[in-house]
Formats: sequence, structure tokens, C-alpha cells
Amino acid sequence: MARPIQTFYYSRAKLGLYLLFNLFLFLLAVFFTLTVFPDYRIVYVFAIGSCLLSIFSALFVFIVPQKLATITPLGIKIDRAKPLPWDKVIAVRKVVFEGVVKKEILKIYTTPMPKYKYNFMQKITANSEFGAFSIPLYAMNNKEAQAIETLIRLHIAA
Repeated sequence: MARPIQTFYYSRAKLGLYLLFNLFLFLLAVFFTLTVFPDYRIVYVFAIGSCLLSIFSALFVFIVPQKLATITPLGIKIDRAKPLPWDKVIAVRKVVFEGVVKKEILKIYTTPMPKYKYNFMQKITANSEFGAFSIPLYAMNNKEAQAIETLIRLHIAA
């Protein structure tokens, strides 16, 4: 039986918290630049400018739905990376990172793929705990996180 194409998105509620956090940082930057550094124009421009850039970025990802993963019968596409064929996937494991906030990811293990074209972020994370192919379950709501984990395990078992 062919499985349909399913697309999963980052949680808008969690992206909204990110936006609120950026707004708080902006207000903090305005307060401190006006009270501590009122005569240093370059500090003001840098602090307010970087906060505004961060707010506009957070607003963009909040308004425009951001694809986290697309699962097809042929493979999985994570974020903006090249699709990963199911025949290259050998295992998937849930990894929990403890810190201030507990973060769960699905780390996907693959066979060696010398011809696969890694994007910039995959090159950075390839040798880290996250790995080149990982899905941040902490960025999704619980229902979708369970659904994507189940779907991936079904495709690997097939």
C-alpha cells in the first residue's frame, strides 16, 4: 500500500514564543541604550538594528508556515535539504538533550553517502550530537511529533 505524502511544520505556538522573546530583547536593548549609552550612537544603532533584524526574522517565520519535514514514499526531506531516500536510512533513534529545557530530536542514521550534497547546516552538524539528519521534536507539537516518529519508523521497517 502506497503511503501518501505528508508535510510537517514547525509549531506556530513555539515560534510565537520566539517572537515574544525577541520583542522582549528589543525593549531591553532600547531601555539600556537610552539609559546607559545615550551618547554612543554606534552602540544604539547596532543594538537596536540587530534586535529589529531578529524581530523581522522571527515575524517572518511566524507568519509564513515553515516546513520541518516532508515524508514521501521515496524518502524524507528535512527543512530545505535534499531528499534522503529511505533505502539509505538504516536506523532512527530519539535523543534527549538535558539543559535548561529538555529537547528531544529524532536522529536519523544513514549508510555512507559520498555523492549526497549536504547543505550548509548539515555540514556544520554532521559531526555533532545532532547529526546531519535530525528532526527537532521540541519544535513541533506533541501530536505531530508522535506522528512523524511513527511514520519514519514505518518507512524504515518496510
